[in-house]
Amino acid sequence: ARAEGPLRGPALRFVGRVARTLLRACREHATIMERAVAAAASERAQSVDYGLRIVAQEQVGLAYAGWDRLLTRVALPAWRMGRWPSRLDAGVVSALTELSRRDRLADGFASRLGERPACDLLEEPGAIDRAASLLAARLFHGGPAEPGPDWSPVGWNQYPEEVVDRKWRLEAARLHRVLDDLPATPRPSSPPTAPAPDPAPAAPSLSYARTPGRTPTGHRPADHRPTDGRSTNPPAAPAPGPTLARVIERLAHDERAGDLVAARLGAEVEREEREEAARQAARGSAAQDAAVGVAWGDGMAEGGLPLFPLQPPRTGRELLADHVTAMVCCAAVDTAGAAPGLDWLDGPALLVDGARRADLGRPVLSLVDDGDAEPLRGWLMTVGVRPEKPVRLV
Repeated sequence: ARAEGPLRGPALRFVGRVARTLLRACREHATIMERAVAAAASERAQSVDYGLRIVAQEQVGLAYAGWDRLLTRVALPAWRMGRWPSRLDAGVVSALTELSRRDRLADGFASRLGERPACDLLEEPGAIDRAASLLAARLFHGGPAEPGPDWSPVGWNQYPEEVVDRKWRLEAARLHRVLDDLPATPRPSSPPTAPAPDPAPAAPSLSYARTPGRTPTGHRPADHRPTDGRSTNPPAAPAPGPTLARVIERLAHDERAGDLVAARLGAEVEREEREEAARQAARGSAAQDAAVGVAWGDGMAEGGLPLFPLQPPRTGRELLADHVTAMVCCAAVDTAGAAPGLDWLDGPALLVDGARRADLGRPVLSLVDDGDAEPLRGWLMTVGVRPEKPVRLV
C-alpha cells in the first residue's frame, strides 16, 4: 500500500517498523510451529502406501532441485548484472521438463507439465509471472522493488545475448584488469654460460634484427632529451592485449600468480558489490523521501541485504575459475564460431556447432589449482580456439 499525505506516510513507516519487530520476535515460535506441522503431516503420511510415499517424496525433492537450480544457476547471474528474468514460472516448467529428461525419477513431470498449468486460469498469467519474478529477485538477491534503468527485465529469448555473453565479457575484462596490475613475471634463471669474447673495436654490432622503421643502435641519431632533472627512462611498454594465451601463460608459469589473482579478484568483486549496494541504498532513500509512503513486505533486511541469500560468498579460487572459464568462452565465441546459450539446470552454457560443451570445467580447474595448462590447451585445440587472438571485452 502506498501512503498519501504528509501525515499518513510517517505513521505507516512507524507501523511497518513495529510489524517487522514483531515478526522478528515470533521467528522462533514460527519455526517451532513449522516443525510441529511437519511432524503431524509425517504421522498422517504413515497410512499411505510406502512405495507411493517414497516416490512422492523423491519427486518433491526433484521439484525443489529444479527451482533451486533455476534460481542459483540461471536467475542469480542475471540479478548480479542488474537484469531480472521476467518469466520465472515459465522457466521452472522448462527446468523440470529438462530434469525429467535427465533423471528417471522425474519421468512423471513430463506428462503432468504437458497439461494446462494452473496459472493459465488467472486473468493475466503473464502479469502474475512478472510480479512473482520481481518478488523473487527482491527476496533472494535484494534488488530494487521497482524496475529502473539499472534494474530491467529480460526475456528468456534474450538471455543468452544480453546476460550470458555480457557476463563472460565483463568477467574477462575484470580478469585482465587484475593481470595488468600484477607485478611482472619473474624471468626463469638461465644456466651460466661461458663469457663471449669481446668484439673487435672496429666491427659494428650486427646482433639486432632489422625491422621496418628501426635504426641500428650504432647509427641512431642522438636523442635530444630534457636535462631539467626529469627521468630519462623510456616509456613503459603498453599492456599486452586481452588474449587467452596471456592468461594461460601467467597462471601456468608463475606459481604465485594464482593466489595473487584470486585474492585481487575477490577484492575487486567485493568493491563492486559495495558500490552497487551504496547506489541501491541511495536510490532507496531518495525514493523514500520523494514518495511519502512505504512498500509493505519489501523483502529487504536491514543494510540492504536479501532476506534469503541463495549462495554464500564465493571463494577466491572459485572466482578465478569462473573468470578463466569466461575468458575461454569469449575466445571460443570470437575465434571458433561458438555461441552463448542457456541450460535450464546449469545456467550459462557454451554452444559449439549447436551442442553444449560441458567438459570445460576440469581443464580450467587443472590450470587454476595445479598450474597445469596441458589439459586446457588440448581442449582448445579440439574445439578450434585460437588463444593468441585478442577477444572483445566490455
